[in-house]
Amino acid sequence: MKRTKGFLTAIALLLSLMLQAAAPPPALASSRSAGSTCIELIKRFEGYSAEAYEENGKWYIGYGTQIKQGAYPDGVTEAEAEALLRGELHAAEGLLNRALTRYGITLSQGQFDALVDFTYTLGGSWLNGTSDLLCIVRGELQASRRETARAFGVWSHAGGKVLPGLAERRLAEAALYLDGDLSRADEFCWLAVEKEDGVVYATDFGVYERGGTYDAFPAMFRLGYTPAAVQTADGLLIRPGDAVTESRSGSVVWEKNAYAGRSYEDVPGDSWFYDYVMELSEAGVINGRSDGTYAPDLAVTTGEALKLILLAAGHAEQAAADGHWAGGYAAYAAERSYLSPAALADLDAPITRRNVARLAALALGFGQSFAASPFVDADDGFVTALAEIGVLEGSVEDGQTVYRPEASLTRSEVSAVVWRLRRAVALGQRQTVAIGSQQRRAVPGVPRSTYDKNAFSGSGTSKIYEEPGVTVLRGVDVSSYQENVDWQAVAADGIDFAILRVGGRYQQSGQLYDDRLFESHYAGASEAGLTIGVYFYSQAISVDEALEEADFVLARLEGKTIDGPVVFDWETAGSAARTDGLPASVLCDCAIAFCERVREAGCSPMIYMNAYDGYIRYDLSRLSGYPIWYAGQYNGAYPKFLYDFAIWQYTDKGAVNGISHSADMDLWFLR
Repeated sequence: MKRTKGFLTAIALLLSLMLQAAAPPPALASSRSAGSTCIELIKRFEGYSAEAYEENGKWYIGYGTQIKQGAYPDGVTEAEAEALLRGELHAAEGLLNRALTRYGITLSQGQFDALVDFTYTLGGSWLNGTSDLLCIVRGELQASRRETARAFGVWSHAGGKVLPGLAERRLAEAALYLDGDLSRADEFCWLAVEKEDGVVYATDFGVYERGGTYDAFPAMFRLGYTPAAVQTADGLLIRPGDAVTESRSGSVVWEKNAYAGRSYEDVPGDSWFYDYVMELSEAGVINGRSDGTYAPDLAVTTGEALKLILLAAGHAEQAAADGHWAGGYAAYAAERSYLSPAALADLDAPITRRNVARLAALALGFGQSFAASPFVDADDGFVTALAEIGVLEGSVEDGQTVYRPEASLTRSEVSAVVWRLRRAVALGQRQTVAIGSQQRRAVPGVPRSTYDKNAFSGSGTSKIYEEPGVTVLRGVDVSSYQENVDWQAVAADGIDFAILRVGGRYQQSGQLYDDRLFESHYAGASEAGLTIGVYFYSQAISVDEALEEADFVLARLEGKTIDGPVVFDWETAGSAARTDGLPASVLCDCAIAFCERVREAGCSPMIYMNAYDGYIRYDLSRLSGYPIWYAGQYNGAYPKFLYDFAIWQYTDKGAVNGISHSADMDLWFLR
């Protein structure tokens, strides 16, 4: 909506600034510098050198400060070395301060010092990622002391291996972050395991309490084997339950699984699926048939797939329902839109591989991936998402990797899928989303989009979506930028609904304003018989302001029939706006306050967002009770948004009869 919402003409902006004093900006994290404890930590691990020295083709002096070759021929004193160090820390301080402002985070001095050293040694790329440490810093992940120490410790690698000195430095940073000083830097010990081909790791790095025991090794999976011990270079075997006395590294000693439970005459030991079937059988996940066979080539029914996949993904057991043993699982999946009604119509029919992918991805908490498919025959976002984490592998036919999405899945194949799903759960694998240089972990519990990208068709200005069970309405959204609209012609052009701007709040002054054409747009759209919704361009920075905006809208809706949504349209408006750096917690408070006031008035609230605001600015876990109006992929083939949404604004350059200028156009999906 950048073209039509929240912008002023030069004259209106000048008048607004002349008449109003600028409102104070929201409270942000202030610019800070590293404290003495950070300097102490760096000195401890860098050491002091009065003379310049070369390392890996680069030159350093003092406390590890990089210099040009030939600089400081007479060396430096300790005081000069500290001054050089503090100067070099400015870059790390700046990166960290900007990130803290962007996220609206306030840290203690000890926490800031720990992260300055972390950024000083690592660079700033971690501030845009999805690591546990960043999630802890942003308050998105509640962690124990040990989990926090591990979140620092996993960043101890160089060249793919753990460097002991760097690992000790990371645990010292953790102590500084946790306690504000370095006195408890020896609270934890680390254990690093050497990585091997054919093994999937959550991490190769574990952290343990000194004086405690090795309660679990770093999570790792090798089909058919169990990690039994870690052997150090000097031959020491570390087993689960052993006492933790110091930090160590070593290689894993694997023990071949011995399956003491039931065996199956049609699951030979040399079959590709043997270990999948036997491990799941030992765990009580699957059972054979009454005749002592497993029937590996038999097609899996929809009911069987529902139970196996839902339980493997961590969902609870469901009771029989509707006269079928799997009826409870079907009702559970239907309620969450894991499968379509058509796919659940016959629980005894074979399930397609495409539906297995959709069910497994959504049950695991994954949505569609918009990356290129690794399979030549399956351009499906759920298939791609599971292939990216190794749950689905496909097969090679005529030199090409295929998935065969419409084929059924055999009992041998489902054993592999279920085993890998259980592995994904144990590893804590989470989907990530990227917007620009920033990445976020997908928010658990927020419904994922299930729109089929292959069901979209039409040009950039006239989109069509065809899916059984989904009714799609075509619409426009307009403001005072669309003048002299012939609403009868708009309706005759196949437009079903219109969302009209009621007004907004100026980005700098914070003053509210009316959309000067709202009344005429409402009258024309109403007379033309269109379904009508409204939106307000918000720049609220407090709950009080959000309520003020909602009351502003409701006052102007008195006596009017609004059968569409009333939309909270808050948008990131750049560094000059009073909303710049508004914390997600405050933004969500504003959105909820607006929506609840609208709901109390008997209207249907909705929240407008683009990908940046949806992924970065909002905490969508707090907003799942409100439908989303998504704006993105203008003139693209299909919407690329991970989370579920009700309306897609698919272009800002639409051509509609009756509107002389280009218009925002939308599809409204009704299930």
